[in-house]
Amino acid sequence: MNPLRLCLVVPADPVDRCVVRVPLDVLAAAAGLRADGHEVTVWDQRLPDTPPVMEDPDLLVVFTAAVGRARRYPLDLAPVRAATDRARRWFPGAPTMAVGPHGTHLPGATLLDLAVDHVAVGEAGSATVHGVRDLGAGIAAPVLYGDLPRPAAPVTVVGNHPRPYPDLDQDRWPMPAYDLVPLERYTAEVVVDGVPRPGPAGTVLATHDDTCGHPPFGAVPRTRSVDRVVAEVAAQRAAGLPSQSFLDSVFGIDTSYYGMICERLRGQGIDWVARTSTEAVLRTDVTRWAEAGCRGMWLRAEPPSGDDAGQPFRDAVLKLRDAGITPFASVLIGLPGDAVHVPDRLVDWAAELPARFALDLVSPRPGTPLYSRLAPGLNGGTPPATWQEVRHVTRRYRAEYPADLDDLERRLTALPNHLADATALTG
Repeated sequence: MNPLRLCLVVPADPVDRCVVRVPLDVLAAAAGLRADGHEVTVWDQRLPDTPPVMEDPDLLVVFTAAVGRARRYPLDLAPVRAATDRARRWFPGAPTMAVGPHGTHLPGATLLDLAVDHVAVGEAGSATVHGVRDLGAGIAAPVLYGDLPRPAAPVTVVGNHPRPYPDLDQDRWPMPAYDLVPLERYTAEVVVDGVPRPGPAGTVLATHDDTCGHPPFGAVPRTRSVDRVVAEVAAQRAAGLPSQSFLDSVFGIDTSYYGMICERLRGQGIDWVARTSTEAVLRTDVTRWAEAGCRGMWLRAEPPSGDDAGQPFRDAVLKLRDAGITPFASVLIGLPGDAVHVPDRLVDWAAELPARFALDLVSPRPGTPLYSRLAPGLNGGTPPATWQEVRHVTRRYRAEYPADLDDLERRLTALPNHLADATALTG
């Protein structure tokens, strides 16, 4: 395959108003593409710059969700369409390929909404490399995916659910292509005076998992090389990002693995924030986290049931505080059958939480078990085939919920221990 000129495009989005995270998937994909011999540039439209200086690319690759959106990727593709249109105006005539969760879950609908030439299905970094390889080999299907025949067979544009490209071992690729972006300009959450705030910080992911039910990214946790995780932290620090934000869903879930990471980070002068579970805190010597630089930790706070009165959560909060780690609570509301059906009780419980909290509102998304179970019934009996129908499902779910979620949200955000803007900051 002849080398190609590739421009990887990161759309701007309103949810990026608080932080602009290092685009991990994009830079990992760039490293893999370079290893294949291609010329790669990155145009991060979240930064107020003109596009990268390059000859007209042979292909524009548009990432539909920035890093860390596996749980909360946006359902409105308008910002992605705007980014795609802007890139096409700057580089007229260049073909386009979209990658990310949208094309993975609804490839045909994404193809139509964005008016791109191709959609590659699968984890964004791996799908990018696979898709470029197939296009370079002359496969010109609108939807590119793991079991693609040779040559490409026709696809059903709407409602098609092909098998995703298999994940590539990114630990075997060169380091992420940090040199393609102004790394020092990226931000994430840092703890300042006991409060999470945006600040210069890198982003790192040690374990890919399916905790939030988003296939095809793996049914079991996939840990990355400890050496690679530590090297990526060090590289971002050397580029001017003194702090880090771990995107792992449950930091410390594997005590041995995360213990090795902490041992390697200890004494490096790197501050970091992560998210974990009550159970992981209670079974871990969290002083090792503190010694490794942990300054803040998010815990999922669920309304208590039975006789425990939330005691395990309180014990976890106290344990973190005793270790010098500031605890924060993430309060999930909107799940079917949870305690939100008694709003007054939930507000009273949240007001007495022993840690400041942010809200995490349930919004059924393609790829989650909740969505798979409820979406057909909220869409006239058939699974949504377009992103407009997906948005209709989420609106109808909220409207038909047994409690008034809008009123509950207002009451919870008015509490003095609520962390304003933290949801956008940590998402």
